[in-house]
Amino acid sequence: MTVPFHKATPFGFGNLPIENDSQENESFCKNWFKGEIGDRPLFFTKSCTQSLELALAVLELPKNSEVIIPSYGFVSLANAVVLNGLKCVFVDCNPESMNIDPLAIERAISSNTRAVIAINYGGLSCDYDHILGICRKYKLMLIEDNAHGIGGKFKNTGLGGIGDISTFSFDRLKSITCSEGGAISFGNTTHARRFEQISEFGTNRSDYFRGLVPNYEWTRVGTNTNLASPLLGILRAQLEQSEKIMSTMQKHWARYHSLFSTQRNSEKILLPRISEYCAHNGYMFWIKVPSLEDRNCLIAYLEERGVDARFHYSPLHQSMYGRMVGEFRGHDVNSTSESNRLIRLPLYYDITQTQIEFVVQKTVAFFNRA
Repeated sequence: MTVPFHKATPFGFGNLPIENDSQENESFCKNWFKGEIGDRPLFFTKSCTQSLELALAVLELPKNSEVIIPSYGFVSLANAVVLNGLKCVFVDCNPESMNIDPLAIERAISSNTRAVIAINYGGLSCDYDHILGICRKYKLMLIEDNAHGIGGKFKNTGLGGIGDISTFSFDRLKSITCSEGGAISFGNTTHARRFEQISEFGTNRSDYFRGLVPNYEWTRVGTNTNLASPLLGILRAQLEQSEKIMSTMQKHWARYHSLFSTQRNSEKILLPRISEYCAHNGYMFWIKVPSLEDRNCLIAYLEERGVDARFHYSPLHQSMYGRMVGEFRGHDVNSTSESNRLIRLPLYYDITQTQIEFVVQKTVAFFNRA
């Protein structure tokens, strides 16, 4: 049996009309997010990477200000910091969720710290009661990277509606996908209007058409963030099926968890633990094994049997460029050791129960070898 790592969620691909109403599609998509995250200004972008870069641009932080980010995270976070002339301060993660550790955030704060970026890793919410308390105490801006978390919740709040600025991804690996795209939402209307100018090539175009200014002119450095009209159409088709997509992904996730929970050698396979404050979206299923050697050998063993399993992030602070543009503060208790043990298993909308059972069977068989 062959089990690929990923297949795109099918809705909206292959049957897109040549002409579609971009304005109507955008309105539908914004209203969908309004139902998830509340009435926050939201804009669609070309990618979550672009959203992160512009989230920091909108804050207009002094050059060389420090931004605290998880070392266990995607490189887009660090690139966003560096491209804005800021310094990366890497901190440790929580081993149970792999999210940023709130205690590590507070210990890393200096007089130059201005912002924190937190990832909802694997669709699991960070401990936002703790993180927001720290940000308020030290007057820090919180950027919520919700690339993984669409449809998830922290308590009763939809993920993506928590940060001062929040970002989203619809790339080909996400459960809700338009192949490539992103979004950004704001809890502050001043930041939203600043973003609007940046996103319209640095002009006051929107204010001009609202009649708020007499002239349409270039006002600041800007860029083009518009998500292409056909991609908005695909995104709408995905969001129209979002309940079905999410429930299916959660069912697949639960099946993995249930099957692994009943196997022998369970002590060698550590499963994700869902915190009581978290309602997850089933985006990603990972396990941890005893060592880096076990991880590499298991991935090779599964590949030989047709299963495409993968490791995930490598700690940013250990990279060549990470050492040049930032520093790790505190102790690396979990970022390196836990990332060395983590394996992502195939999980996507079209995966079958038979394929999930096969992946679990082969994974357990690896540890049952004589």
